[in-house]
Amino acid sequence: MVIDVNKCNGCYNCFLACRDEYAENDYVPYSAGQPLHGQYWMNVVERERGSYPKVKVSYIPVPCLHCEEPSCLKAATDGAVYRRSDGIVLIDSEKAAGQKGIVNACPYRVIYWNEEKNIPQKCTFCAHLLDDGWKEPRCVEACPTGALIFGDLDDLQSDVNSITNLEETEELHPEYNLSPRVVYIGLPKRFIAGELVLKDQQD
Repeated sequence: MVIDVNKCNGCYNCFLACRDEYAENDYVPYSAGQPLHGQYWMNVVERERGSYPKVKVSYIPVPCLHCEEPSCLKAATDGAVYRRSDGIVLIDSEKAAGQKGIVNACPYRVIYWNEEKNIPQKCTFCAHLLDDGWKEPRCVEACPTGALIFGDLDDLQSDVNSITNLEETEELHPEYNLSPRVVYIGLPKRFIAGELVLKDQQD
């Protein structure tokens, strides 16, 4: 997945679509139902820079990043976390029961603990829908600005492949060294603003 922060206007459609798909809905063996409160499988982080009257706000959608070297997989036992051949990282709800260490292993903080079911949970890239023939997860389908782009990186004709080749993408927190499969365009940098005063225009 490529997320273009420049196109995200903070509408939260991705968040709502995810909640609609997973809240109290079981998709065994992909995922157990998400509780109604306390979990954000697609979190939208608001980043405000500057000060009044010169302020710039960016919105950064953050799902599970489905890393190539997932720390959650290393922390799990009995194969409770596994990475599919297509790169999607999933948590086996039955095997992961009681393994709270899986939550703490993720430096991105995108794995949540379901107290009632005693399991860790996270974004699945809507693997149950992809396996059923869908071309993209619900969050991507619901994005009105095209900020979320999903596809097969091995398919040279896919949108995500062409964007990755054409634009300079970057990782969220590259210092974690986890090789995430979700990359970004336009992550917020230092914001500099000012005023131009022209000598011949006193007003």
